[in-house]
Amino acid sequence: MIRFDADQQRWVDHEAEILKARQHTESARQQRTAAKGALAVLAVCALAFGGWALGWKDEPAPPDDRSQVVVPDPDTTSRPGTSPPAATGEGSADPTGAAESSPPSGFEIADDPEGFSLAVPKGWERRAEGREGSQAVFYEGPGRSSQLQVFWVEDADPYESLELAEANAEKNKSYERESLDRVDGGDGPAARLEYTYDSDEHGGTRRVVDHRFEAQDGELYAVIAYGPDKDGASEDQKEMLDTALAFFCPSGVDCGEGGESGAGETAAQ
Repeated sequence: MIRFDADQQRWVDHEAEILKARQHTESARQQRTAAKGALAVLAVCALAFGGWALGWKDEPAPPDDRSQVVVPDPDTTSRPGTSPPAATGEGSADPTGAAESSPPSGFEIADDPEGFSLAVPKGWERRAEGREGSQAVFYEGPGRSSQLQVFWVEDADPYESLELAEANAEKNKSYERESLDRVDGGDGPAARLEYTYDSDEHGGTRRVVDHRFEAQDGELYAVIAYGPDKDGASEDQKEMLDTALAFFCPSGVDCGEGGESGAGETAAQ
């Protein structure tokens, strides 16, 4: 039956329209059935690959970039080969730590649920962030003006990893490199990058000391110190970073007295 459709402002075949609608409904039903089948296959694949723990393979953003970060489930972001421990929300102070000796005054051993321990300033709070499969841990002082960041590194060489990291850091406002060196004297290869940049969030210049090294479990880690750039800031941050490194130890590894000696001495390139 031909009729005039006022909404479409044209003549239409009513029976043809009904047939077309039925065909569309049947097509949609078939598409939904196919989609359910595809989702079932994806669910099976996800279970098959569920044992692959995601590493911190992507370079975590600087701590200023919090607005775009989505915190993932810690159970899906442990480094490869490590069973995810129960998250406690905050790193607990462990008086025994990774070593027999105690950290210097003003520091305590944080036994982190991500699978490592290190020395951090007393009273600092723990925070975890991640995006695109990455997971990074922060220990932060009052007002977040000073921070320690820790994450697992997928790259094979610490120095080359820092070269890649610098390419990202250079995007920060007023970026200026102070040094990029290999570090000698540790138990494995290590390198250190020091730079400054201007932070709108913190309202001033920030100083960053990024240290990457191979720990006693054979994995590469990054431990980074952030803080305001003021008189003596470089030495203060290096002292804090070196103390953290001196007591760094992966979980389940006997690091001996003093933890992971990853600081060493820099060798200019």
